[in-house]
Amino acid sequence: MQKKPLQFKISSALKNIIGSDLISDDFIAVFELVKNSYDAHATKVEITFEDIYSDNAKIIIKDNGKGMNFDDLINKWLFVAYSAKKEGTEEDSYDYRDKIKVQRAYAGAKGIGRFSCDRLGGELYLETIKDEENPKVETLLTEWDKFEGNLKEEFVNISVLHETIPNSNYDIEHGTVLEISNLKSDWDKDKFLSLKDALAKLINPNTKIEGDEFTIELIVPDEIENDKKESDYQNTVNGKIQNLIFETLEIKTTKIVSSIYDGKITTELTEGGKLVYKIIESNSYEHLNNVAIQIYHLNRSAKATFTRRMGTRAVDYGHVFVYKNGLRIYPYGERGEDPFKMDNRKAQGHSRYLGTRDVLGYISISEPNEELKETSSRGDGLIKTKTYFELVDWVYSSIRKLEKYIIDITDWGNELSNEDYIKLDNERQQEAIEKLIESLTKSKNILSFEVAPEIFEIIDEKQEKSTKNTLTKIKKQLQSDEYDKDAIVESISKIEKNLDELKKTTEEAGEEALDSLIKNEELETNLETEKKKGAFQGALIGTDKERIVGLQHQIYHSSSRVTRNLKLLIKHLGSENLDTKTKKYIKTISLEASKINSIANFVTKANFNLKASEIETDLVDFIIDYIKELYLLEDKVIDTSMNIIINDNYKKEFVRELRPLEITTIIDNLISNSEKANASEVKIGFNKRKDNLVISFEDNGKGIPEKNLTKVYDLGYTTTSGSGIGLYQVNDLVKNSLKGKIEIESQEKKGTIIKIILG
Repeated sequence: MQKKPLQFKISSALKNIIGSDLISDDFIAVFELVKNSYDAHATKVEITFEDIYSDNAKIIIKDNGKGMNFDDLINKWLFVAYSAKKEGTEEDSYDYRDKIKVQRAYAGAKGIGRFSCDRLGGELYLETIKDEENPKVETLLTEWDKFEGNLKEEFVNISVLHETIPNSNYDIEHGTVLEISNLKSDWDKDKFLSLKDALAKLINPNTKIEGDEFTIELIVPDEIENDKKESDYQNTVNGKIQNLIFETLEIKTTKIVSSIYDGKITTELTEGGKLVYKIIESNSYEHLNNVAIQIYHLNRSAKATFTRRMGTRAVDYGHVFVYKNGLRIYPYGERGEDPFKMDNRKAQGHSRYLGTRDVLGYISISEPNEELKETSSRGDGLIKTKTYFELVDWVYSSIRKLEKYIIDITDWGNELSNEDYIKLDNERQQEAIEKLIESLTKSKNILSFEVAPEIFEIIDEKQEKSTKNTLTKIKKQLQSDEYDKDAIVESISKIEKNLDELKKTTEEAGEEALDSLIKNEELETNLETEKKKGAFQGALIGTDKERIVGLQHQIYHSSSRVTRNLKLLIKHLGSENLDTKTKKYIKTISLEASKINSIANFVTKANFNLKASEIETDLVDFIIDYIKELYLLEDKVIDTSMNIIINDNYKKEFVRELRPLEITTIIDNLISNSEKANASEVKIGFNKRKDNLVISFEDNGKGIPEKNLTKVYDLGYTTTSGSGIGLYQVNDLVKNSLKGKIEIESQEKKGTIIKIILG
């Protein structure tokens, strides 16, 4: 039989896979589009939110980059997953005048960043003018909803509209404008300020290459009047994005800077702006090169300075960020994220190690570094290759050097005041410096080291805070006392010796623990499937799971019968005729039935004690984990035809004591209500409103008549085939258990938004 060549067919659903599903956060979507502007050699990007509080809201991202012509649109923009940056042809057609500009390394090279537009809105108008002779104004109109109709429709058969127009609608000479409408998320002042703060961290603040200017400006006309009432930069929405934090910390604290270039590792440590030492070592790493790290120790003075100048606490700002080719990689540096396991290590020796709350800094990765690249799923960090694990090892090597100086020299006991100053002779000083250098490096690869003249003054200033020096001072004081000086001095000498031995032992234990930590992570990465983290990890497998799944079906049937008979009971008695006591009984029965359902749902997933009435955890993380595990993953427990979208814009922790079954009951009820209202999509959002957390469930179902909005929390009221118990139950749990409140908005044939506000 003759062999016949066949081709893959691509569903229109590909748009979601590489768009709104892949780009999981509004901020990351904006970042991806800003990265595209950076890669197009723009020197300025304007991000405008036009009429943002109206039904005609738009996001407009305008840059002055090199732009595109018709050929670029066809062969680059519309060519899915093609990246001229990755192929190396991006500069081939660039005007000769601009080839003399600084050659930027590219921040993105996946060929999918442009699909971030789909995350932000349902329609995209693109306008672009190439920086070339006799340029034309090219436009594209893309309606993303067209790709969501018939999933059997092939991706390539859904058209976008092209037009060449005589003049730019945005008065640009060259560059690209993205006008995004039919926005998918709500925006308010708090979210704008969070975006502004996040954009400030997007560009590496220390990437100052001569002639390579890049500025970002946030423009929200509807917030201009409010900005006039604010005096602090941190509280105003409009204006150029600034990141002054590293300049703020420069003089106030201890800093370590290390880099690997040209086969050498160069490390400098400074204290209060003064050089302590500089070491040059040969590069012992097989793959790691073209990287730099800069980390500041946040002592009390530095933290106070930070809060005063930046208007936020350092712990809320972040810790160690990662930049590749000048632009940030997520989630490194985000509060609550600890990819390098610094806090795990600190837990093993609280006073000996630095955690994410103790430092602020960044890691810079430059080209060529093909093995240090971002995952396709934005927000998941770097792919874990051999080079990545060498990077982790080098990061810890730099942190250990910082720790040894801070803990051994400056902060190992701080009871003494300036009046207790202890001065060592020059010979002792030189010996102490050499020991410091030796203990900081422990490296056989040292090529040279340099100690600044001011080091003597720095060591003198800091030695008084040493625990061992405290003991030395006590010995000297006892020399003139009437006590048995010899015995006391001998005892203290033994203490010193014990301290040395203890310190050596704990250091060795810490090193072994760190090596094990890195090796374990590397081993886990090589597994075909990593365990999911969160409250719902450790799913049962094999026979146990089969038995439990069988029980689940029986539980569903039983609990459904309970709910159905409650519905019939309410109908038989008449909801208006129910007295308080009867309502209480019905409420208790329905809540327990819902809890039974929830237990059945996640009994194979949960990684906490189901017998515990309360657990302390981050509520936002708990809800997101639950929804992903139960509704979204490949082995999901609950199958729904609805498209569930999670928008997490709440950038802080919300740790509370909660009853898991009550939270899952609320989630299941609200999602079930949307499904019963024939919704095809439900968006679950987490946003900040003043000091409150707002959890929103927004669907596109049939909605609730305005006249009936006041009845939705009444027992037995329903506009669907449901029991009329769900919202009554949700309202009761939110008010009485979570001490919050519920807001509801609904329009017939358009959908319903339910917001849970928690303080």
